[in-house]
Amino acid sequence: MAWTAGNGTIGAGESQDWSFAWGGNGDKGPQLIQAEPLGASGELATVQIAETLDNNGYLSYRATVTNNGSASVQFQWRGGGF
Repeated sequence: MAWTAGNGTIGAGESQDWSFAWGGNGDKGPQLIQAEPLGASGELATVQIAETLDNNGYLSYRATVTNNGSASVQFQWRGGGF
């Protein structure tokens, strides 16, 4: 199932770390995630994805996006499970 979550703006050459969490124990299984540019053209790379597990057994998901373009870009996260 596909989903979108969160949005932001990232400057040229910048990287941002994001964290995502869902209710319950947080486990949504393996997830694909990608930063989708909105509006103006841009090149965004999702350079790292990870899952974290806290001491209470709660899972959250993390992703890092890098703007490889020459201008600021608005984006949203989109993803889905296997």
